[in-house]
Amino acid sequence: MFKAFVSYSTHDLKNVAELQQSLAGTGVEVFVAEHSVLPSEPLSEKISSAIAACDLFVLLWSVNVKNSDWVSQEIGKAHSLNKQILPLVLTEGLTLPGFISGLKYIPVYQNPAVAIQRARAIVLEGFNAKRALIEKQKQSEALTMLGLGAFFLWAISQK
Repeated sequence: MFKAFVSYSTHDLKNVAELQQSLAGTGVEVFVAEHSVLPSEPLSEKISSAIAACDLFVLLWSVNVKNSDWVSQEIGKAHSLNKQILPLVLTEGLTLPGFISGLKYIPVYQNPAVAIQRARAIVLEGFNAKRALIEKQKQSEALTMLGLGAFFLWAISQK
């Protein structure tokens, strides 16, 4: 249903785990390459597909990530696909890179527990909005089918 892609450095897996735990049991599918890609699977293809399919791109930005070629490519792909990007800044004083430098971010370094709960709330807001949209589409389809059925019955009765 709702898919969140998490971009991070393996040095920040503790923060990734906290975010994942906060979303456990919510119905949100969280893609973390460390756990979502199996040995022998093509890593770059899986990551690229997961970014393309995600509803929200969550970036854990830190000193560790700043020099990562992988993360900069992931950010570029998410930006080029017009994905909603939620930056979580782990390191105080670190500015976001190029394309996303103007985005408002969550400063995890100030209060990690509050920041993770805020990120969770944003993810769940997106989840609920998508669920409501899908429900509305289903209702619209049902009404269309009902209308077509009524028209069909009327057309048959006109003979």
